Amino acid sequence: MHLSLKGGLLFLALTMTAAFGDSLPKQFPDDNVVYRPGHDVGMSPYLAKSLYGTNKLALTYDDGPHAVRTPKMLDLLKEFDVKATFFVLTSQINETTRPIIERIVNEGHQLASHDKDHDDNNGENEATYKAELKASVVTIEGVLAEMGVHQREMFYRFPYGAYGKAPSYHHLNIMKQASQELYGDNCINFVFWDIDTSDWLPVITPQEVAQNVRSHMEGGTAYTFKAATVDGRRVWTKVPYRINNPSKGGVVLMHDIQEKTLAATRLILTEAKAKGWQIVPLNVAKEFDYGNKECVLK
Repeated sequence: MHLSLKGGLLFLALTMTAAFGDSLPKQFPDDNVVYRPGHDVGMSPYLAKSLYGTNKLALTYDDGPHAVRTPKMLDLLKEFDVKATFFVLTSQINETTRPIIERIVNEGHQLASHDKDHDDNNGENEATYKAELKASVVTIEGVLAEMGVHQREMFYRFPYGAYGKAPSYHHLNIMKQASQELYGDNCINFVFWDIDTSDWLPVITPQEVAQNVRSHMEGGTAYTFKAATVDGRRVWTKVPYRINNPSKGGVVLMHDIQEKTLAATRLILTEAKAKGWQIVPLNVAKEFDYGNKECVLK
């Protein structure tokens, strides 16, 4: 078939849209795309652009539950009457932390998967990744079922945000397979982030964590990190940078296992209240809307 330059560009645009979504991409793995290991990678196609310019923030917390710090975070969120999404490591759910998981759900927050453990999925073989993904989903669904709760959304965040670079398979293809086996539908919706607070960084302060959010809302100095070798040891250093074109909204990445994150969250919520920034549930973003999907475990 012959394509003119104009037609070829249109075809290319449609192909890229199918593979990576438009300006408001669908976050679910695309049923019509076979993702290529080492090629279909990165976070930029999957940002929550529907929140940009809205002054809306979706707070997300990774790596819990923590027996002490997660309850304190729940107390704080309740004090400010806001909801968040907790991406939990399901291997950490036990007799001690189970009541915390139930509290997350009972207080109206979203319970989501951060996988079974925090291993880098790019270093796992296909069978391990698939088994642990399914195990994490089944664990969460089991908790919800025992509570008599149906949570339609099953959000998932890759540990380290790492995906797509395993040599022999692509994580999004396996995610689709796992979802069909569990739900009979494409129901596992993966979530990255727009605002990385770097709250896990040992040398960052609660004030700087809050400043990272402020700079994404208003512009200004923010802080990221880089690795360095000191006396033969790998250490993480804090690196300031400037945001000149703030997103003015988005998904915020934090970690409820970090002690400083509690103080940082209080600063963020206090400033949000003063400045009229809205704290919204994750599913307010169009990228995370389940539409007419039912998503009931088989």
